[in-house]
Parts: sequence; structure tokens; C-alpha cells
Amino acid sequence: MITRENILNLAQKESDQCISIYLPTHKAGEEVQQDPIRLKNLLTQAVEQLKDREVREKEIDGLLDEARELLDNPKFWRHNDKGLALFLSDDEFEYYRIPHAFKERVMVDDHFLITPLVPMITLEGTYCILALSQKKMRLLKCTRASVEEIELEDGPNSLEEFLKYDVNETNLQHHAGQGANAQAIFHGQGGSSDTNTEEVINYLKAVENEVTSILRKRNDPLILAGVNEVIAEYRKVNNYSRLLDQTVSGNPDPKSNDEIKDEGWKVIKSYFLKGMYEDIERFGDLSGSEKQSDNLSQIVEAAYYGKVESLFVPVGEHSWGWFDMERDTVHHSAEPKNGEHDLINMAAIKTLTQSGNVYALDKEDMPNGSSIAAIFRYA
Repeated sequence: MITRENILNLAQKESDQCISIYLPTHKAGEEVQQDPIRLKNLLTQAVEQLKDREVREKEIDGLLDEARELLDNPKFWRHNDKGLALFLSDDEFEYYRIPHAFKERVMVDDHFLITPLVPMITLEGTYCILALSQKKMRLLKCTRASVEEIELEDGPNSLEEFLKYDVNETNLQHHAGQGANAQAIFHGQGGSSDTNTEEVINYLKAVENEVTSILRKRNDPLILAGVNEVIAEYRKVNNYSRLLDQTVSGNPDPKSNDEIKDEGWKVIKSYFLKGMYEDIERFGDLSGSEKQSDNLSQIVEAAYYGKVESLFVPVGEHSWGWFDMERDTVHHSAEPKNGEHDLINMAAIKTLTQSGNVYALDKEDMPNGSSIAAIFRYA
């Protein structure tokens, strides 16, 4: 899984020949057989671009050899995600499997192409889901693409285990005024009428105590998964400040960890995007001021000098040219020749490497419908 740190390292790389290759990949079906062919075709495009830059054939082979070896490696293609990104230079070969599809693209420049990876920065982060069950309590540590169960070492894993050791009678006190019986609380999970409400509440208290102890060290947002009655009772005993209001509703017992993670992702996605939405609103509030712009030349110059606080780039778009720092002038070109760069990519690189925020949006969602937009640190 690629991280912000990985992307930042790629953004900081500068070399005579930096080759970036993006392609969609497939986890199953006949399309899997086509993925190596797609890469082969893209490597051919890379050869043509390198020749246009007057790179010698021997050097081209040295740059592309490791990537070519993947073409005849069936094991490599058995672990596909939705997208694959490869980065090659004279001293580097890295690849990342990415959980969203890319348009096919090859770029040879003196920097890597990072804008297709920007959505991974915005949506990077871990979150936890507590699957509330009387049969098997699960605390899951999740990212967009992974899930791992966190063991509740000092807390009960099930109601049966809790009652067996009679934790409720020795350590916990019943909340007054709880009128529902245990069968109603665990409705849909096979709740037993032999289990009284006090035992269930104390079971949830014991779980909450362990979960809160774990999460206060991690500081991850927490989502509850379960039937509504159980979620309501857990909220009454909760002491963790980052418990989200949104939930994953329904009995979690029949669901796999991956299924619960995927449902939780739908909840947490908007949480991770909160900063972006706030900056979009702020961009609108700054309309007419010198602290925002949707002018590509102005933004590129500002990015080179560390002036950009937040940058908005359109997914899949590019614009060729170069920045003359001696004259503070941005030159534009219809195609990449004579050393022109993708100016949108360069603005993203300069912003990221100088501690700015970069957001990638679909073209129709861009502020003012523009090809690029930025909020400046100062006017």
C-alpha cells in the first residue's frame, strides 16, 4: 500500500531520466491475461520517449530491464489490485499496486509523475471498526485496502466468555434505568432470554474499557458495526472521544472482516475528505482576493516559491511547458518537447515538497470548473 511518505519520496526524486508508468490491472477474469500485454505496450512507448530524448539504446535497456522481467513472471500478476504504478530511473525501480484504476499513461521527464497518486494522499489513513456481537467481538484496524484484527487481550471476546468468568459481578456496576431485556438488545443475533440486561450492559462496559484503552494509544477514528439496539447501548457506556456518529448497521456475525472493512470505508471516506471539502469552501470564500487563483501560470510560479498552501488538480489532466525562474515566466507548449514538463505535475511536486496540501478531483468537481486552482499562504 503506497503511503504519503512514499509519494513524497517520489516527488523529491530528480534524475536525467525518470520513467513513470501507470496502467489499470485486474484481479480476476480474462482481463488478467491482458495486463502483461498492456505493460509491454507501455514499455514500448517509454522506449520511444527515451529515444526522443536521445538516450542511447544500451542505457534504455538498463533503465527498463527490471520492468521487462515482470512480463514473464506469472506470480507477479496473481496479486493484482485495480491499478499498477511503476517508477524507473538509473538507480531506482519501484512499483506499487493501487486500489483504484488508472488510465494508461507513460511519462519520461526529470521528475516522476505523481498526480495520479494524489487521491491516495487524500484518502490515506487508518480507522478502526468495532463489530459488536455476543458471539465474537471484533476490533478491526483498517485502511482503504487492508484489514487486521486487533486482539482484545484484557477484554472479553464473547458474552459467553464474559459470563463464564463472572467479570460483571466482581468489577462492574449496573447502570440504573436500563429497561430493555438482553434478548431485545441482541435482536437478530440470537440473544438469549436467559441473559439479563445487567449482564449485557456489563459485558459492553468490559469491552469498551479494553477498546478505549487500545484506541487512546492509536488515536484512530472508531466506527461501530452491529444491530441498532446494541450500538445504542454501547454509546451509553462509551468514553472514547473519536467515536463516529455514522455506523455500519446490521448483524456483523455473518460478515467477513473484509466485508465489514468495505462497509466501514463508505462511512469513513467522507471523514478523510473533510479537509478537502473545507478547503474547497475556503477557496470560494476567498473569491476576488489575491489569496486564491485558478490561473495556471500564476499557480506554477507560486508553487516554485513555496507560496501554495492548498492545490487542486484535475484527475488525468496535463499541461505542457516550463518555468523560467530567472525571469519568473511560465512558458506553455502544445506537446512535450525540448524539455517541457507537465506543469500541473510540477505544481503538485513543488507544493507537496514544501508542506502544502494537494487534492485531486474530477474535472467537473474542480473549483470554478478550472484546470487548476490554489489557495496561497499569503497574498
